[in-house]
Amino acid sequence: MRLPFGKTKDAQAQDEPGSQDAPAEASASSPKPKLGFWKSIDWKLMAALLFPVTLETLDYTVVATAQSRIAVSITVLAPNPLIIHASYIGTSYLLASTVFLPLFASVADIYGRHFGLQLSLLFFLIGSAISTGAVNMSMILAGRGIAGIGAAGLLTIVRTVLSDTTNPLLFLLYAVGFSVGPVIGGLLVTVSFRWVFAINLPCTALAMILCFLFLRNRSRVPGANDDKELQSETPSPRRTPVDTVDTWISKLALIDWVGTFLFVSGGILVLLALNWGPDDNWKSARVIANLILGVLLIVLCLLWEILLEHRPPTPSSSGTDKSEHVQMRYTGIFRARPMLPIELFTSYDMCVVQYGSFISGIVMFVMFYFVAIFATVVTGLPPAQAGIQLLYFAPGLGAGSLLSIRIIKLLRQPIYPIVFGNAILTVGVGLIQLAMEHNIQGQVNGFMAMVGVGVGLTAGPLAIHARFTKPNHVAITNAMLLFFRAFGGTVGLAQCFTILSAKVNAYISSQIPHLVETLSPSDLAALVSLLDNGGLTSLTSLAGLPSAVQSVVRDAFRDGVRWGFLSLIPWLGVGCLTSLFLSRIKDSDKEEGAEAEMNTRTGEDTEAAAEVS
Repeated sequence: MRLPFGKTKDAQAQDEPGSQDAPAEASASSPKPKLGFWKSIDWKLMAALLFPVTLETLDYTVVATAQSRIAVSITVLAPNPLIIHASYIGTSYLLASTVFLPLFASVADIYGRHFGLQLSLLFFLIGSAISTGAVNMSMILAGRGIAGIGAAGLLTIVRTVLSDTTNPLLFLLYAVGFSVGPVIGGLLVTVSFRWVFAINLPCTALAMILCFLFLRNRSRVPGANDDKELQSETPSPRRTPVDTVDTWISKLALIDWVGTFLFVSGGILVLLALNWGPDDNWKSARVIANLILGVLLIVLCLLWEILLEHRPPTPSSSGTDKSEHVQMRYTGIFRARPMLPIELFTSYDMCVVQYGSFISGIVMFVMFYFVAIFATVVTGLPPAQAGIQLLYFAPGLGAGSLLSIRIIKLLRQPIYPIVFGNAILTVGVGLIQLAMEHNIQGQVNGFMAMVGVGVGLTAGPLAIHARFTKPNHVAITNAMLLFFRAFGGTVGLAQCFTILSAKVNAYISSQIPHLVETLSPSDLAALVSLLDNGGLTSLTSLAGLPSAVQSVVRDAFRDGVRWGFLSLIPWLGVGCLTSLFLSRIKDSDKEEGAEAEMNTRTGEDTEAAAEVS
């Protein structure tokens, strides 16, 4: 095992074609000379991936804080009788960037990493251009959805390329992206909402050029004849399933379009239900119907994947003597590769790794949204300064990534930083809610860095453990880790917003009897009206309230945000327990070294015996 982010020889032999770049294949058989830390960095690859990573992280940190301002600005330009919630700007992007992850994993395996990355950047460019020139909310949402499709490819393929390489420092690109995002977002939103999307245009164009220059020769397109998934388990000379794919168009048949449709449709419905649930108190027909239908479609998707893995080949003949040249071909929709290999869900290690990604997404999404809510509503910071508070997460993320690298190099197993990181996450989230209870923004920032260390400790090792557990499914493994991270974020936000709404209403209701004598009749009426109308609609509505009412509302939000973080601890506790039982990765380097030492000693003993005789 060559860790971190390396491969065993077994994994190299079993890996799917195209899952690693050509130079890595050429040097797999011969040991590389040891270089210094900085000399070992692949600067060209870092340059090629820097802008895609920056684009991806910008949308998490910039648009999340700017979406309320965007919604207000676009409503002034084109008043719409339909009230569209500001969060839909982020929701449309999140939905597309989540459900299209497995599809881009298939594209990366079939057409190669470079083509998949360029296609992703093209979608991102088109979506950003539409959002930049939008004149109404419908155009904004359409542009965000198209950009989200591109983001799904960026999420999947960038991490797949990082898994293919042996350079661990490349994972620190994400720490850089999360550091730059809040600063840029705070500056751009004060100028114009269009710049939030327009900044993506030159960055995407430059990313496409750099990827073409530095990445196109590293990611070869796998040949269809090398596809092991299309071979039978016990092939015979006369009856062998074959599927020759030579052209770009004919390779479209290898993409699992049926599974993609079922997964995308079901995923969108489930995610919409989770987004609408907190606003509708989980009782509306649209929430219940979407949730039931979405789960049903996902179950049908899994059943289809099982059928596809047991697909029956069709006999065909070739040559003059048909009896001697019978071949088995996959025809029609059965030519497609399974988009979701079922073995990813039957392995304990893979289930634990995907759950680890799930809770990591819960923590990251809730952190970015609810720390911003705490800073703006409770502490009273302006949006630009509140965005800067998120910077404290980035140093911890970078430190955790570096620490995980050192632990893996020392102990030769990714399980140790995974367990250590999960423990830090649990403690860090608990400390954040304590700091929020006492309304100490400085402590919140410090514990954010601590949580960042926990995320950094687990992110890379989870990918490594999955990489070595299922070496034949690199791209789809990365895609599923990303899907569960995004799905975890959606679940976490739905859970915390539900708790926030309930706790805010309960707190205000409990305070009204005690405030009858202290508040003026007008202030009391404003507080009751706020409670009856479902709470705040924006920060502007908070600023328009009387100061005495503002104080009550801020205390209510402090209590609600704190309970939101407190509700995450059971998820994290389960992650700590399940990670303890992860299996150890086979360390082939140590075994090879022991075998070489044994051979050397055997040779020395033989020579000594010969001398004695």
